[in-house]
Amino acid sequence: MSKHLVVVISDLHCGSTVGLSPERWEQDDGGFYAASPAQKWLLERWEQFWETVRSMKRGRELTVVVNGDIVEGSRFGQISTVSAETMEYVAGEMLKPVRKMAKRLYLIRGTPVHVKSGPGAEEQVGRTIGSEKIGRNYSAQTLALNVGGVRFNFSHHPASAGGKLPWTRGTGVRSVAMQIFFNYKEHGEEPPDIVVRSHLHVYDSSPDSAPVFAVRTPAFCLASEFALKVGAQNAPISTIGGLAFVIDDGRWHMEKLFYSTDPPKEVYIA
Repeated sequence: MSKHLVVVISDLHCGSTVGLSPERWEQDDGGFYAASPAQKWLLERWEQFWETVRSMKRGRELTVVVNGDIVEGSRFGQISTVSAETMEYVAGEMLKPVRKMAKRLYLIRGTPVHVKSGPGAEEQVGRTIGSEKIGRNYSAQTLALNVGGVRFNFSHHPASAGGKLPWTRGTGVRSVAMQIFFNYKEHGEEPPDIVVRSHLHVYDSSPDSAPVFAVRTPAFCLASEFALKVGAQNAPISTIGGLAFVIDDGRWHMEKLFYSTDPPKEVYIA
């Protein structure tokens, strides 16, 4: 009997002051960066997430896919260091225990402005922690993966953003599902069962009626200053976390391992 667990996370943005971070880490000059209270909350959820995964994986082979944007990059102002290499070190430290837990770990490349073009941050971290090779590299733009007879297609960018508002969600992932379906069929190929995209930091999934199931992951970071200028201020309670696909003999179901941030603290005037 084939039993698998495929866990997908994305958008850690290590190196951002609102990204995933250890509680304290040493910088190149001997100084230290200390996580903010919000980052400590995020770290607690990260640890809680992997404890849940550990309990779910009993009797199953665990495959982890990190679907891009593991670091913030130095082109943005809200960062804990200007060193891309230090950001990659922090991301590697966060992912080392995950690599040890998983039978396989794959790294998908993210947005060049964050992770550098070509074999950037994901490639360097993959070499450090020993991720699975995709071809000759330790990372790739896309990954076609067959796990226990369930066929996945991973890539960071959805291309079709679609709506992120509660009443417009679904359009982007439906578009992704249909593009993949028709592209494969037009070339006489059987489309994958599951298409996973990320990048927008907002969860979404296609309806059951779609011929391919497409899903967009939430982030494992908090809203940045930029996000708060382009709409996050109207959704102040964020969802973070990842997805778990439970596979039994070619059948699958998805579980959402999500956590919600607290609403903004009120300034009370009696």
